[in-house]
Amino acid sequence: MKTHIPIEVIKLEDASYHIMVKARFGKKVQGNLIIDTGASKTVFDQSLGTKLKVKMEEVPDQDSSGINAMIPHAFKGEIEKFQIGDLKLKNIISVFLDLSHINQLYEKYTNTQITGLLGSDFLVSHKAVIDYTHKKLTLSYKKRGS
Repeated sequence: MKTHIPIEVIKLEDASYHIMVKARFGKKVQGNLIIDTGASKTVFDQSLGTKLKVKMEEVPDQDSSGINAMIPHAFKGEIEKFQIGDLKLKNIISVFLDLSHINQLYEKYTNTQITGLLGSDFLVSHKAVIDYTHKKLTLSYKKRGS
């Protein structure tokens, strides 16, 4: 099956654009996710984990040249329910980081708060296609029970 999710193209600076989609966590929490094709992993803001009352465990320091090298504390926890478009996921083990530096950037240019970054792990596993012309993200998934 496929789901088509509207995207918003956000201009942050001259010739600097980010792609954002809306998502739902649990029954009531909504959030904005940046599609980050250059990120190897999907990450969520620590404040989302707090809102969802996720039990988070600190991940030990890793020698890394990626995002973990720039962010001192990473946490791991489980999101009970996560929905983007018609794709509904349950019990997702996730990484939570302090994304306040990203939200400070967004605050400078928009009134948008960022809940997380959809990385290539998620995008590849759901065969993501970004259609800039029609402003949509298409994800493929198997229907439950299939």
